[in-house]
Order: sequence, then structure tokens, then C-alpha cells
Amino acid sequence: MKESAWIAIWSMLFFAINADIKCKFEDDGGMMFHMCNATGSSDNILRRGLVSDKRKTFHIILMQCKIIRIEQEAFYRLPALAILDLGENKIESLPIGVFDRLPSLSRLNLSYNLLTELPDNIFNHNTELSVIDLEGNKLHTLKPGLFDSLWRLSQLDLSHNMFTGKEIVPQLFERKRDISILSLSGNDMAEANFLSIMNNLNYLYMDGCSLKVVPDLATAENMKQLRHLSLASNEITSIDDAMIFSKLKDVMKINLSKNQLEFIHKDVFKNLRYLEEIDLRYNKLTTLPVDMFQNIPKLYELKLSYNLLTDIPLNAFAGTELKRLSFDNNNITHLHENFLLKIEDAGLMLKIMHFGNNPWQCACLRELLREVKEMDVIYDTNTYDGKHPVCVTTKNFYCRRDAAAHDQFIRMYNENIR
Repeated sequence: MKESAWIAIWSMLFFAINADIKCKFEDDGGMMFHMCNATGSSDNILRRGLVSDKRKTFHIILMQCKIIRIEQEAFYRLPALAILDLGENKIESLPIGVFDRLPSLSRLNLSYNLLTELPDNIFNHNTELSVIDLEGNKLHTLKPGLFDSLWRLSQLDLSHNMFTGKEIVPQLFERKRDISILSLSGNDMAEANFLSIMNNLNYLYMDGCSLKVVPDLATAENMKQLRHLSLASNEITSIDDAMIFSKLKDVMKINLSKNQLEFIHKDVFKNLRYLEEIDLRYNKLTTLPVDMFQNIPKLYELKLSYNLLTDIPLNAFAGTELKRLSFDNNNITHLHENFLLKIEDAGLMLKIMHFGNNPWQCACLRELLREVKEMDVIYDTNTYDGKHPVCVTTKNFYCRRDAAAHDQFIRMYNENIR
């Protein structure tokens, strides 16, 4: 029988070596792709014979297969295997040598298992490994040298484990300074100091890390390559240091959403010439200094939703390329007259603006809706569809822009709509 006929047969063959896991093998341009699923309710042990001993296997998916244990030879003789997905199982430990016979392995997913530790030399023979996902385990420490043999390691996800910053020693990354994507989210990083030796980070995620201030380690001199900094879901109340981000010359996105920010120094984003997106949603900001976002030349998107803002300054975005602006769910009752026209005259062309669920005066809202429609700006059409109340008014139907009336309209909105 010709080789092509054999491939056709293999491409749809099912195996049930373990009675509760079945794998479908498919040919993908000469390389084998294995998709496995749990078929029963019992837990499984992954043994040699289910996916092993197949020289053309390139990609194996064993997600959600109720695997509690992997035998040492489960991945025997898989020289072409590049991608191995073991996510969302119940694996508590890995036997020494389980990955030793996978010389081509480049991506490994062990996320959302029950791992409490990793053997010291578990990756010693996986020199091609570039992506490791350990998210959602029960790891609390990693020993120095664990990643030393991984010359190509560029992406590491340690998020949502049981690490604390003070327990991760710099020596762990002594020979891994070129990692470009690192996620530490969901761990307590309040006392972390190990990032000081990393020189090539492009993406750093520290969401939900129990931070009360912007950490110095995230904005130090060695972080000058950083493109994306995410500090969302922490406990930061203010940013008083105007220079805190000054070393991040090439940063393109800063995410400070879901903190408790009440104050941000007006110059904190100055001189960030490549900054494209700022996310400040879900904070407690009440005012914006008029020049906070001015002259950030690449600024494209600004997210201010779910704060306590009462105004959007008319000239706040001069010297930017702002196209997307969201300030829904604040305390804004009106904007400056001809808001969109005036910022267009200043050189801006907003494409998208979200302003729903503010305590609008009906007269002011009518003016704004007319503007966004005339200027083809995408807005909250589902909110403003005429089917439910969205604004308040007095008997005198005109847009009041005096501060004295502000509290009155907020009170009316809260009592009648919100």
C-alpha cells in the first residue's frame, strides 16, 4: 500500500489504550496532530502507548482529560513533538525525566493543574523550549537553575500560583535575562526584587499582585525595553512621583485599571513618546488635569470608564493621535458646547467614543448625540436607543453648564434612573 494511503487511514484512526481517554489522530501536512478527550468520569493515569512511539507527532492536546499522574515513559519516542498541552488536569507532580525524550518541544502548557513543585532538572533536555505556561497551579517556589538549559525561553507564565515576591530569588533568572513575556499576576509580588536582572522584558503582567504602590522594580533602568506594563487589579491609591514611568521610553501600553486611584501626577505620562494606550478604568478619579494627556504623540486609546469624573477638559488631548475615548459610567452631566467639533478643530478625529451611563442632562445629551451622528463617531447605540430612560431634566429644557447645577442633576439621576 502506498504511503499516502497509510496517511489517509491514520488520519481518522481512534485509539483507546486507556479506557477513559480517546485520541483522534489527524494528519497536518505530514505531521501528526493528536486531540484527546476524557470519555468517563474516573481519573486517569497517562501511560506509554496512548500518544507515545509516533515519530511524526507534532502537536498533542490532552486538556481536561482528568489526568492525575503521568508515567515516566508516557511521551517516549516522540522526536518531532513541538507542542504539548496538558492544561486543566489534576496533575500533582511530574516524574523526573518525563520530558527528556522530547528534543523538539517548544511549547508546554501545564496550566491549571495541582503542581506544588517541579523537579530541579525537569527541563534539562528541552533546549528548544520557548514557551512555558504554569498558570493556576499551587507552586510556591522554583529552585535556581530550573530554566538554565532553556536557551530559547522567551515566554513564561507563573500567574495565579502561591508565589510571594520575596521567595523568588534573582538567581532563578540569572541565565534567563532574555525572557520577553513574563506573567506574575495573581501572586503576592509586594516584596519582589528578582526583576532587577532581567534586561529584555517586552510584556510584564502584575495584575492582582497585592501592590499598594507602583513598584520600582517595574520601572527601573533595566526595564527600558518594556512595551506593555499591566498593573491592574491592585490596591494603588495614588501615583505621586512624576518620574515613575520615565525609564520606560518605549512603552506602548500601561494598564492601571481596577485599582483605587484617587490621584495621578499630571506629568506621569510625559515623555513617553511611543505610548499608545492608557487604561484607567475602575478607579476613583474625580478630576483630570487639563494637561495630563497632552503631547503624548502616539496616544491612540484612553479608557476612563467607571471613575467619578465630572468633566472631560476640552483641550485634554492636544498633541495626541487619540481615536478611541471611553468615559462611560462616571458623574458627567454635560460636556463643553460643540465638544467634538472643537477637538476636531484642534486636529483630533475621534472614531469611537463611549459615554453611556453618565447622569446626563437631557438637553446636553441631545447636543452630544447630534454631534456624534453628524461626525460619524461610533457610540453607545444600544444604550441610547430610545427604549429606556437615560437622562434627567428640569422644566427649563436647556443645557446648564454651571457647576452649581451639577449636584442637582446627579441627585435627580440617582433617584430616578440609576
